[in-house]
Amino acid sequence: MTSSDPGAGAPHDPAKAQETAQWWATAPSGSEPGQPVQGADPTMLNYAAGGMPPYTPPAQPLPGGQPSGGYPQQPMAGGYGQPGPEAYAQPMPGYPQPQYAPQPPIAPLAQGYGYPAQPPRSGGNKTGWIVGGVIGLVVIVGVIIGVVALSGGDKPTALGGDKKKNSGKYTMDGVTNGCTVIDTSVLNKWAANSKGTPEHTETKPTDYSGGRFDCRAGNEEASKTDKYTTNTADLTLNVSFLSGSSTAYNRPEYEMWKSSDTGTTGSGRTAGDVNGIGEGGYWSSKVDDYTYWTTTDYTVAVKDDNASVKVNIRLRMAKGQSVTKDEIAQVCKEQARKALDNVKKK
Repeated sequence: MTSSDPGAGAPHDPAKAQETAQWWATAPSGSEPGQPVQGADPTMLNYAAGGMPPYTPPAQPLPGGQPSGGYPQQPMAGGYGQPGPEAYAQPMPGYPQPQYAPQPPIAPLAQGYGYPAQPPRSGGNKTGWIVGGVIGLVVIVGVIIGVVALSGGDKPTALGGDKKKNSGKYTMDGVTNGCTVIDTSVLNKWAANSKGTPEHTETKPTDYSGGRFDCRAGNEEASKTDKYTTNTADLTLNVSFLSGSSTAYNRPEYEMWKSSDTGTTGSGRTAGDVNGIGEGGYWSSKVDDYTYWTTTDYTVAVKDDNASVKVNIRLRMAKGQSVTKDEIAQVCKEQARKALDNVKKK
């Protein structure tokens, strides 16, 4: 009863659709067109046979007044209702339609990524406060700069206060050779021959220092008592000035000299005060005895106003050519006084 298959790729003639219809897909005689066939497998019916129009089942009402389609419409993101997938399923003839209970409504999701919208933060906009704070800071800095500029003029130096108010009684202006403020020929008393031209250094005043200068001179002579020993006499002068009032960072060098020279104790060391020169002074001495000679270091240092002066004489004399500390002390005091007089302002 079944016609032959036209074969793969061969066209089918719609007018000959009945040739391929099976006996179970043909409506029996006496049936009404458009009515379901009783007792036949609904999945095997061919309603297109004999030119009959396709079968469209009637809509099946659901309890509760729900619209057709199976599921109630669900609210989705964005506020648009989208029917469920069962709404597209077509009912089959001859079978009762399934009934579904109404679904509870689903709360609509927030616009965006499906998370509830965040409530607005409290506190308001802080940008205005920040801008206002910056403007206020600029105004304060401007006022401070203005006050500093108005109070400028004679501003103190970093280490010495106001130079105009603390210029002092002494200055190194005009001193180009520190050895000229003393008499280096006093060394001839112990050794007749100069070792060479005395050496000197000068450091000009700055905002942080009042300046300083030094002198070093030396003499030598063969010993009259020991032909293997040479007697020597050396003199060192140090003079320094304050740039202003004395502070922890701008102390007179006299104080540092005294701490070092009188603070050291040991065999052959002695020290004491010097009076009558400037505001104050000290002396210190150290004597060392060796097999062929004796060395004597004697120092006198004084300070007055903004000047510090230190004179040191060191002698090495062969045995049998003795010297006294009083003689050396007298020479040192004279040279310290001479140095102060030569740097005093005229």
